[in-house]
Amino acid sequence: MTATLFFAYDIAADVRDASESMLHVAVESVVFLAVSAMLFAELRRIRHLNRAISSEQAKTARLSGQLWTVMRDQFARWGLSPSESEIALLLIKGLSMKEISQARQVKEKTIRQQATQIYAKSGCAGRHELGAHFIEDLMNEGFADPPARD
Repeated sequence: MTATLFFAYDIAADVRDASESMLHVAVESVVFLAVSAMLFAELRRIRHLNRAISSEQAKTARLSGQLWTVMRDQFARWGLSPSESEIALLLIKGLSMKEISQARQVKEKTIRQQATQIYAKSGCAGRHELGAHFIEDLMNEGFADPPARD
């Protein structure tokens, strides 16, 4: 923006003072128009990108909420208790058994037993398969009602 103001002032001063040749003023005018056109094109592109970013942020927020709804519904279909559902979510988030036990203020052995119950009810072999269940749904089927695992 400063460059366009500088060129506009310089061109106006050159024309007013008649101190420069018409060729010089013409070249400066062409450069001024080119810089101005590029500036306005970039400002338009930035506005477009900001709108796209806002749209993607809104979409991400909706998908995040939808993913949580899908997970909660699947936990219910598997018959997980509220406590098991919370632990399943923490396992999917990647927390260790020790971190989960500290967060829930219970013994690590209790968390391990509940995790075993979660894997048995879900039919998953472990935390990786548990997390993959939801990622697979996102990649293959979107947020349509995911199939229940037996």
